[in-house]
Amino acid sequence: MIRLPFAVLAAAAALISLAACNINNNPGPPAPGPTCSPPPGVQSALVYPAPGSTAIPDTFGQVIIGSTAALPSSWDVVLTTALSPSSLGGVHGGTFQTATPPFPTPTATPSFANPVYQSSSFSGGNFPGEVVQVFLNDTSSNCTPLGPIGSFTTQ
Repeated sequence: MIRLPFAVLAAAAALISLAACNINNNPGPPAPGPTCSPPPGVQSALVYPAPGSTAIPDTFGQVIIGSTAALPSSWDVVLTTALSPSSLGGVHGGTFQTATPPFPTPTATPSFANPVYQSSSFSGGNFPGEVVQVFLNDTSSNCTPLGPIGSFTTQ
């Protein structure tokens, strides 16, 4: 009879010890990584939907950026809204693909000469009546998306 309470106490002590270890060594979710950095000297700007535009269809399907040089194929955009905040990871588009004009309207023109256009697509994305912020993201790295590079409002 004495062995059973001792075994229970030993097991309880082990669990408390493990819990305390977990509290001290794992205080919560990991801190975000460094901000994603495009290749040196590369600037990017939101082209479609134009920054500040309104009444963009809820299911717009793509985001187009212009850059001074093409971003690597591992890059995409991350969209955040009040319902999909960055703390939840936002909504990722497809990795960048080359895009050529004409683009849907409204569009913006980057402030630099000879932009290279790339598109990140969204299938089934639906953002009714929300302010959508656009961030650049390197999917091959554990970095925090860069931006926002612009925002727009859906219908």
